Amino acid sequence: MHSILIKGGMVIDGIGTPAAPYDLAIDGAKIAGFYKPSETDASLVLDASGMIVCPGFIDIHSHSEIHLLNNPLAESKVRQGVTTELVGNCGTSPGPIIGAARELLWDYSHALDVNLDWASLDEYLLRLSNARPSVNVATLVGASMLRASVLGNDDRAPSVDELTRMQELLSEAMLQGAWGLSSGLIYAPGCYASTQELVDLASTTASFGGIYASHIRGEGRTLVKAVEEAIRIGREARIRVEISHHKACGKSMWGTVSKTIAMMEEARKSGVDVAFDVYPYSASNTSLDTIMPPWAREGGKARTLQRLKDPTTRSKIAEQVVTGAENVEDVVKDTGWENIVLVGFRKQQNKPFEGKSVLEISKSLGKSPVDVALDLIVDEELQLGAIFHEMVEDDVITVMSHPLASIGSDGEAMAPYGVTGESAVHPRAYGTFPRVLRRYVFEKRALSLEDAIRKMTAWPADRLRIRDRGVLAKRMAADVVVFDPMIVRDTATFERSHSYAAGIKYVIVNGAVTVSNGEHTMERAGLVLRHPPGVA
Repeated sequence: MHSILIKGGMVIDGIGTPAAPYDLAIDGAKIAGFYKPSETDASLVLDASGMIVCPGFIDIHSHSEIHLLNNPLAESKVRQGVTTELVGNCGTSPGPIIGAARELLWDYSHALDVNLDWASLDEYLLRLSNARPSVNVATLVGASMLRASVLGNDDRAPSVDELTRMQELLSEAMLQGAWGLSSGLIYAPGCYASTQELVDLASTTASFGGIYASHIRGEGRTLVKAVEEAIRIGREARIRVEISHHKACGKSMWGTVSKTIAMMEEARKSGVDVAFDVYPYSASNTSLDTIMPPWAREGGKARTLQRLKDPTTRSKIAEQVVTGAENVEDVVKDTGWENIVLVGFRKQQNKPFEGKSVLEISKSLGKSPVDVALDLIVDEELQLGAIFHEMVEDDVITVMSHPLASIGSDGEAMAPYGVTGESAVHPRAYGTFPRVLRRYVFEKRALSLEDAIRKMTAWPADRLRIRDRGVLAKRMAADVVVFDPMIVRDTATFERSHSYAAGIKYVIVNGAVTVSNGEHTMERAGLVLRHPPGVA
């Protein structure tokens, strides 16, 4: 007799095979096999009649590293079918955090009531393991953390010795279980890294069999050059490249994703293993201070705030924010203040501005939009988020429907209660995977159900080289999702962001039923997944 039998569902294995009626058996933490109806039995039988049974979703682009220490239940993720998260994206990882690198996580951790009491990636992974998260977690090591640990937050090139030290820290992190290197090339200090510095770091990563995942140097008017740089890094470092949350920002750039995807297809023909991930929304979410030119953010938080408080320097910053001069992305010009919505206020006096656009706030206060933005950046000490409504859905469909695309949320594990429920968030934290199914499979018919599930399971597992997850097959890890295709959907919106997905009936993580009848069972059977050293 088996441990669990998922009975009466249509099984989709993750590799694109058409759905077929089988009962799925689980023994302990592994899949035991597939059976025709009534061929076998189990201690626990889950009725999946009329439902889809598929591998647990792998969120290839997550930022839950600190959130999982605050709330290991991973509520918003596991309730939408996510069983594995890849954290440490966009250049910021939970280790190493030495010297100035601690500053990159300090405010973030403090806001989540998490004591930043570790330094190495290994120490973080041990602490996470002790926290017993409800989902499996793998991590990248961030290039920004390496740079800040050795160079601080200064805009300069590393010396030979400093680069060697960065590579040593990277090697240590890879040996401790990192799955690759990430970069965030619009953020300080990541934006100060040269292409050659990234090639050198990626080459070290490649020697351990890791991947290079990049929030590239621009997703607006510099998009094409930024993709060219990512491809160059892949070619010269001989490493797999994952372009994070691929998109074209700003109306003047809409449609450019067809060109950048064609560039990647050509690169693959020449031997560069490049692919990309995408979230199913036409709005992005990041720190508001990214509207400022890179020079204004150099040197860390204290120096950035000092510049903003100096009238002469602030005037120069304001001019460049508005005109785009020396601001490679021209975020404000391409997006418009009316499309930049502020979220994540921490100061009580600013809470009334939650969910309002910069333009709305500026009208209510009788101040210019740029002054409103810079005042709030100072008042919130750089810890202010913004949702940028800057993409077009046609581009989202173009990217998502391509065979090279994986699905990633670019969001954190949230909950409507506790500290994470205190302010609005991007709805992707709650709805990414069900939204793909409802809107882009069943409504828009932009991709088949089998292909959508492949993009959420087997394909991201293959990109990362996670060998025992992402596919329903005998002896694979028992990470399984059962959902009702008639009602599965995202319910979170930009106006009501803390809302769990609907239609996710069961979620099983390592053989433990973690979601039952749509509710969290309080099981915490997730594992810390460490990359096997040298496995490519």
